[in-house]
Amino acid sequence: QPVPGAVITYTLVATVSGSGQAEGLHVTDVIPTGTTYQVSTLKLDGSALSDAADADAGVASASGIDVNLGTVAGGTTKTVKFDVKIN
Repeated sequence: QPVPGAVITYTLVATVSGSGQAEGLHVTDVIPTGTTYQVSTLKLDGSALSDAADADAGVASASGIDVNLGTVAGGTTKTVKFDVKIN
């Protein structure tokens, strides 16, 4: 059963396999219904990203997250994390 007020951390892992590269790679996700995005919790590989559309790779809002990974070489793994609270 969902526990109102509980915080859940989502971890999204993008693994690029092969010997080439993926260009213009983004990790996106919607904020699940019944939860609220927790401001300033967006991270890429452990480094904090701002929620605003600015110089860093991340954008987050009440509707979802979008992290621009750019060009990623094969054999690379990128991890995006963010928190939501159950309403």
